[in-house]
Amino acid sequence: MSPTPSAPSLSVVLSSECLQARWQRLNTQYFSGALKPIEIVWSQRLTSSVGMFACREGSKAFFPPALTHSHREIRLSLPLFEQLAARTPYAEQELLNTLAHEMIHQWQFDVLKRRPDHGLEFLRKMAQMNRSGEVAVTTYHTLEKEVLALSKFAWRCQDCGRLYQRHRRTIQPKRHHCGSCQGALQELVSPTQLIEDHPTPYPTQASDPSPRSAGSTKRAGAPEQLTLELT
Repeated sequence: MSPTPSAPSLSVVLSSECLQARWQRLNTQYFSGALKPIEIVWSQRLTSSVGMFACREGSKAFFPPALTHSHREIRLSLPLFEQLAARTPYAEQELLNTLAHEMIHQWQFDVLKRRPDHGLEFLRKMAQMNRSGEVAVTTYHTLEKEVLALSKFAWRCQDCGRLYQRHRRTIQPKRHHCGSCQGALQELVSPTQLIEDHPTPYPTQASDPSPRSAGSTKRAGAPEQLTLELT
């Protein structure tokens, strides 16, 4: 009787030293060593984004050049990468792509002294790095199933089918409408099952490096509109 296959190796969960070695190699190859040293940490709480370039007051914050490197860090989602490693052999490549993505945000912050975003500067740097064939940086991720598996609440637009998932019940269908088509939102009973029953077109790309969370745009006399931002 053959032994029961063991669970996939989670070698993607690299040590701090291994992460720093990859960061240093990417820094030398794509940024000419211009990036300042930064801490890279595995986060148990980051479950709506595979990675995040974080400052003292969040990834949208901007500080003057006097800010020291101790006030910012790159966070990687331990739960999402563990789920990814359990179902695909490409988790380590996804990790390298994510690290490269967050390093572009670090480059915007450290070198350009600008607020990190996914604008023209980001896209140019992304294209330059992708030409090497070593990394495949994008402004979105393809881990909708993994994110949903860690979400407690989910809503779907009844018109266009767009999906919104949250860890808390922060969306109010009577107050919020779909950010894509203004359709009504319906809360779902089982967010972990809906992705298999009703595949959803992938949400829009991110406009900033914050975690994949909802934002609101208000108009006088109109319900709040929701948009889904991706890192």
